[in-house]
Amino acid sequence: MRSLQWTEEHSVYLPELDEEHQAMFRLLEELRHAFVEGEAALDLESKLQRLAGEVHGHFGHEERLMREARYPQVEWHRRQHATARAQMASLADSIRAGERASIFESLEAMAKWARDHTGVADRMAGAYLRNHLRALAR
Repeated sequence: MRSLQWTEEHSVYLPELDEEHQAMFRLLEELRHAFVEGEAALDLESKLQRLAGEVHGHFGHEERLMREARYPQVEWHRRQHATARAQMASLADSIRAGERASIFESLEAMAKWARDHTGVADRMAGAYLRNHLRALAR
């Protein structure tokens, strides 16, 4: 399990979104670390709830910005967010069932999703949003 750290290569160059992404990366890494350290299921569930709250708020914020800017790929982006929500629901089920192998697989899938999504889909949306903001400023 390699560490999940937000780096400049995940930046979308919109400070408010970058801060939200950093928080999500940090919370996901805390959850992964807690699992590796063998923390109790209740502690894992609590950390997952904190992560889910952060993710829910961020996805809503990001999707609102994309709708307001008329981002042409907003539905594609929303489907990717739906994938992350489904992964979190699956992880919650695995934690409740105490299925360590499934928990590990879910955590790794979520980490991969976070790296890939911010590195591609969010950067695409970020570029569009930055151009939209520049056009509005003219």
